[in-house]
Amino acid sequence: MVQLAQQLNIQSIKLARQVEDLAERKLVSRDYESLQMDAAQRMMLATELIYAGLDPQQVSRFLEWQEFESFAAECLERNGFRTVRHLLFKSRIGRREIDLLAWNDSFLLAIDCKHWLRSFSPSISRRVAYAQYERVEALAGRVDVLERHGVEKTEKRVLIPVIICLREPRVKIVDGIPIVQISKLISFLSGISPIDEGLRWIPIRAQREQTLLA
Repeated sequence: MVQLAQQLNIQSIKLARQVEDLAERKLVSRDYESLQMDAAQRMMLATELIYAGLDPQQVSRFLEWQEFESFAAECLERNGFRTVRHLLFKSRIGRREIDLLAWNDSFLLAIDCKHWLRSFSPSISRRVAYAQYERVEALAGRVDVLERHGVEKTEKRVLIPVIICLREPRVKIVDGIPIVQISKLISFLSGISPIDEGLRWIPIRAQREQTLLA
């Protein structure tokens, strides 16, 4: 019994130290009776666990896709972007959805949020990038949709397709479409330029060719 009590005491001390470490790094919030985590803290902890070597697929099971998208939107909003989530629109080839539209004075981003953590092999990367390009190309013809959501000066704008994911991608850019780990989203944005020829820029078409579509 004494040995068992000692082991439990050692485990309690280790747990307390781990909780203290998480709190100091602002990965959890503490009150007198419980530990709490908001969406941002859960995303930060998930990223750290993956870097520490845990299986990304196991880690992703503790995250909701809504948390992933909300975290991305909040990061952008805190850095001066306006955002629209789940932008639905019609095109000539059917109904389309952009997970996250974000813009400031310099950039207009159409973001696809990939919460699932299958490995981004070259073939999967190409398929995901092409699908996003197709959606963004369709949105570029819906000036009315963009203006309805508050995007101004559309005649001078270009759309930038972006894919964000939880784990570090093998391939970081496919046919000009960047694939960005969510923890590096802001550093990615601070590093791009409006004249970056390595990115796929999709001009917004001035003619309102689809304004009859709801």
